[in-house]
Amino acid sequence: MKRTLFGAGLLVLSLFLVGCFYITREPTFNPVGKKILLPLYIYPMWWDSNLYRWDEVAAAAAKAEIWAIINPASGPGGPPNSDYIRGLSDLRDAGITMLGYVWTNYGARPMGDVEAEVDIYAEHFQPLGLSGIFFDGVNSSAAWLSYYRDLFNYAKSKGFRWVVLNPGTSIAEDYLTQGVGDVIVVYEDNYANFLNHTFPAYVGRYPPDRFAILIWGVSTLAEAQEVLRRAPGIGFVHCTDDTPPNEWDTLPAYWEEWVELFRQPLYYVP
Repeated sequence: MKRTLFGAGLLVLSLFLVGCFYITREPTFNPVGKKILLPLYIYPMWWDSNLYRWDEVAAAAAKAEIWAIINPASGPGGPPNSDYIRGLSDLRDAGITMLGYVWTNYGARPMGDVEAEVDIYAEHFQPLGLSGIFFDGVNSSAAWLSYYRDLFNYAKSKGFRWVVLNPGTSIAEDYLTQGVGDVIVVYEDNYANFLNHTFPAYVGRYPPDRFAILIWGVSTLAEAQEVLRRAPGIGFVHCTDDTPPNEWDTLPAYWEEWVELFRQPLYYVP
């Protein structure tokens, strides 16, 4: 009998210790896999601690998984200068996934011009850690599927792991069924319009990591939380309080609190 009570005591003590460990542990990333897709259209002014925001993004990688879109000159604009080399190195060392921005003009831009920018990213940015391409101005019509399939395949042939397409709106489901684009931005607009937005039915038929939304004019953290509540099937999200014409050239005033949301256990939004 004493031996049984002793064993029961050890069991209770063990459960107590396990419970203490569970309560005090800190999750690194949110378990359901939501990520921040960040248009980082901010010059890397590393020499001024008050203006250099890339280090804040790098520090945030310890709390949330971040994919940062790099856009030196509405595209690569040539090889990176020393400032961009410094910024890219900071992001790479923090483990951030980096994507190179390329404008496609809704399929009207000559294929050779688009591929030339992909080549610059492959030759000069890929060695610095860039691992994907962000095609902007994507035509959402299935009539342009072959154009974007060719670009998708070209980027992959250059060694890029990720290709993100940004039509900024719902896209023909053919892009998803045929695997053209690893991630598709299905909404890029302001917060007021988002409150009346309905995602296409197909969003529920694919993994959340296939979809992203980018929303500007989100004035407060409470509004950003509302965005998350309304986007359960979306794997990549970013909100900013900035507005056009340059809505992605700053971090939101609530940046640190925004990042914290992405490491909440079970992705809890109060």
